[in-house]
Amino acid sequence: MEEEIQRYRADLLVEIQAGAVSASDYERTRFIERACEILQTGEEFTDYGLCRAHAQWKRIEVRIDGYSLSESDGILSLIVASFSGTEDPEPLKTDEVRSLVEQAHNFLQGSVYGDVASLWDESHEAHALSREVFSFSNDLLTKVRIYVVSDRPAGTKLGRIQTLRLGTKDVEVQLWDIGRLARADMSNSGREAITIDFTSEYGRGIPALPALSEGTDYKSFLCVMPGDVLASLYDRFGGRILEQNVRAFLGEGRKVNKGIRQTLRENPSMFFAYNNGLTATVSDLVLESNDSGVATITSVTDFQVVNGGQTTASLYWARKAGYALDQVSVQMKLSQLPEEGFEEAVHDIARFANAQNTVSASDLFAGHPYFKRIETISRQTLAPAAKAGDVGSYWFFERTQGSYNVDLKRRKGVAAKAWEMLHPRKQRITKTDIARYEVTWRSVPHSVCAGAQKNTAAFAKLISDQWAKSPETFDSEYYKAVVGKAILTRMLDSAVPGQDWYPGSMLRQVVTYTIALIADRLRKVGRVMDFEAVWKSQVAPVYYVEEALRIAEEVVPYLQDIPVEQVRNRLVTEWAKREVCWLRLQESDILLSDEFLAHSKKQIQSGIKTPWPQRARALWADGTWKRLHAWEAKQNALSPGEKDLVERASIAHSFGFKGFRLQKLQEAWDRAVESGFV
Repeated sequence: MEEEIQRYRADLLVEIQAGAVSASDYERTRFIERACEILQTGEEFTDYGLCRAHAQWKRIEVRIDGYSLSESDGILSLIVASFSGTEDPEPLKTDEVRSLVEQAHNFLQGSVYGDVASLWDESHEAHALSREVFSFSNDLLTKVRIYVVSDRPAGTKLGRIQTLRLGTKDVEVQLWDIGRLARADMSNSGREAITIDFTSEYGRGIPALPALSEGTDYKSFLCVMPGDVLASLYDRFGGRILEQNVRAFLGEGRKVNKGIRQTLRENPSMFFAYNNGLTATVSDLVLESNDSGVATITSVTDFQVVNGGQTTASLYWARKAGYALDQVSVQMKLSQLPEEGFEEAVHDIARFANAQNTVSASDLFAGHPYFKRIETISRQTLAPAAKAGDVGSYWFFERTQGSYNVDLKRRKGVAAKAWEMLHPRKQRITKTDIARYEVTWRSVPHSVCAGAQKNTAAFAKLISDQWAKSPETFDSEYYKAVVGKAILTRMLDSAVPGQDWYPGSMLRQVVTYTIALIADRLRKVGRVMDFEAVWKSQVAPVYYVEEALRIAEEVVPYLQDIPVEQVRNRLVTEWAKREVCWLRLQESDILLSDEFLAHSKKQIQSGIKTPWPQRARALWADGTWKRLHAWEAKQNALSPGEKDLVERASIAHSFGFKGFRLQKLQEAWDRAVESGFV
């Protein structure tokens, strides 16, 4: 293995082993979940569930470790894993990969054409999944994929994987060994680059007119995209070619826009004139000119549609419905962006390109100032050491995908090791993580269980509304509470799999519903968790661990008791997405212990702001006045008098501001916040 891949694998094993109670089984499960997270981030699928099952059926082996059922595009994905966990693993051999693929295919065939579900009790997730695969294949199925994930490298002589079918449909097989997982996880975008060779794959390049290049660090082109090529790209890559916010806005429908359908039926040659077209981005492209001087783009890398997702998806579904696209062309504005700042530039283009249509602000949440503020605070706030004698460290918030690895790679040798000690990989937090923690602790578990994409959309609305009312509440104390929630949630992620009562394959649901119930019960008696204490200790307190595990054991039966009328299958992962699932648990008689309540804090009433004298003192105590003083030295946003007061507050050994000076200090603070201080 390459040195970088070896290091990534070592870090990954440390991450999944942290807090393991029963080593082998937990580590394998955590690896599968981690691999699925990478595939989800890489937009291979939008949601997933874990379902570990291995059995003999009619003298053949069946195996399944995870799955994804996408109703929006009719794709069924099955995941099987090979996990070693050893320091120096053997490379994957062809026979091993073929065996895993065959076992997953046997599960698929047995579900659609046989009675493989009968191998498991009705309460087992595999039984419900098999039944759902059968229903899905009859109603919605358009594609089947089998993913083999492994913490081992692929052998250099790995042979071709056999071609498989399900009825008339080909079964696509993808091998994600540790190298492929690492490259996707460490990339700036968090996904494999989409590379398209238009000439070899579609028989022609894309006509293009260079629009802007000189004096800029990017290039722009006006292009003519053939409709059948665009539909083929969506068929091949699915939502991966749509920028994440555009994909979230597009939603779950399989609909063809009414206007597009009418144009395709009555006047397809006028589609170019009638349609608004696309805006797309790439990181690289090849531009060639023919003998007549006409420029064509022959290949692109990192292709993403940032505006025009509805047109893209509609053409795909229209072709599925029998519409001919050979006369259809779509205008496309294409920007080639530099590698540095690529992801942020993509988000900005999406934001401005969609500014005049129905994509809402919450759909374009990735570039929200909330995340910029969290990033700034995370870089400046040193967390206390968890153990006596250790040094403090930082929790690293990744505002842009891959920024942790980018910052690490900027340093070499000793400097890199020192930076990594101050910013441990296990203390990395992503935007998806924050959405999970915040929505869980606000007791909306069904949103979290609906998948990262839908939950982030719900989180976007929640934060956007709160930011519009009082952006100042998102300060260092808020950030410390977020970290506290991360510590408590991750502890439960690690502790639950080792419990005797845990049935397996429903970790995310059990953890999310348990924490949501704890937060709900605290809220009803006017109490909250003491996140400040968790921040100071950097570990989950014993009283919380014991209480959370007790509650979790009682939550499991509620998740398993699925009313027949609620979901057509018996999948806990689907049941947990329903609000009625949460309402039933909320109405249960599960209560918090008096001992646990004694450790909680009184809740501050929503809407009542901390008085300025106390807030100003708190800003002094956590070093914010020092940060503001340093910021003002560069920005010059304050008046001379305000600047002097801020400097005094930044160097004061104790905070004694009163009366007129305290009032003026508040004016300085308000002006700084309005000017962009976070």
